[in-house]
Amino acid sequence: MAFHRFGHLALEPEQMLSNREIETNARSTRNPFPIVVDIWSLGPRRLQANRYLAKKWKLRIATMPSWVVNALFQAGAKIPALQLDTPKLSIYGPNNALDKSASHLSFTGREVLRAQRELARMGIDSNKSFVCLVVRDSGHYMSSGENESVGYNLLNTDISTFELAAQSLAERGYQVIRMGAGSEKPISIKHPNIFDYAKSKLRSPFLDIYIAGNCSFAVSTQTGPDCVSLAFRRPVCYIDIARYNQFFLGTNIAYWNPTTLIKNGSRMTLQQVMDSGVALLKDPDDFEKLGIVSVRSTPESIRDLVMGYAQLYENGFVVTEEEKKSAKLANDIIESGMGQFALNKFGKITAQVNPVFLRQQGDWFLA
Repeated sequence: MAFHRFGHLALEPEQMLSNREIETNARSTRNPFPIVVDIWSLGPRRLQANRYLAKKWKLRIATMPSWVVNALFQAGAKIPALQLDTPKLSIYGPNNALDKSASHLSFTGREVLRAQRELARMGIDSNKSFVCLVVRDSGHYMSSGENESVGYNLLNTDISTFELAAQSLAERGYQVIRMGAGSEKPISIKHPNIFDYAKSKLRSPFLDIYIAGNCSFAVSTQTGPDCVSLAFRRPVCYIDIARYNQFFLGTNIAYWNPTTLIKNGSRMTLQQVMDSGVALLKDPDDFEKLGIVSVRSTPESIRDLVMGYAQLYENGFVVTEEEKKSAKLANDIIESGMGQFALNKFGKITAQVNPVFLRQQGDWFLA
């Protein structure tokens, strides 16, 4: 598996276990054969994106040292009869697996007590509601010596644009915990309910997982820690999504706000995004090659989108009939536009566009 990527380490095993559960239930009244054995390698310990998470998975899945699995592959390359079936590494899937199963990860009582103590040292009350703020920037890859192409400006975001949203959440009573690996630009806003955990000396692989897995909800620009939230079935509000085919369109706990894409000086409607093939773009550089410009949400807009989502969360995700119609129209356009690709990759489209976005911009976006 892609053990060196945080999101993959969180969701690849979760997807596999959930899919296996679905398949087992589907054939429970029929022939139980064939018996399938899954063998996983979590990679060399020094390369694992989160060693604590890898340890948790070892309690749930059959694992072997990476050198053993590598030897099995080499044997299969020489002797066809010994070849292993190797599924494509993916954090998505056509079975809507995250919608149809409970999380396969949990914390022991001892781990909960440990988390309470460690969070208290940072001033965080684990018994009160908290929100994870996950904002991708270029700092992580720069710190590891990797250079991102210009196209990745489509994905990277300045944390300062989320400070109004963080402040509004904090004033509403939420504790806002900014996640990250420590290489990010610090958050500058000061508030007793806002914690820049990413820059804390008390940050740890254990707390990385515990916080993301226990938040009320996460606000994210789509990167690593939000996958942990999804694995624990915590809802996520995504901001400024541009790459549709790299999003969690088959997961109903993902609510999203599309970024505004401009081509030839005009905003692209959702239908135009589908008809032009832009929805299938994967490489961020391809947007620039096609002359497509992403217009990011303003700090004020992000605040409004996030606070609307917070109210939606507090109301148990109950929406009006009009909001249901708009959300269905958006998903119908995506399903029709992406066709068989969407069915094969996501299954039924169950993620929802944030009702606040549709109220504000639905007239042109769904035109």
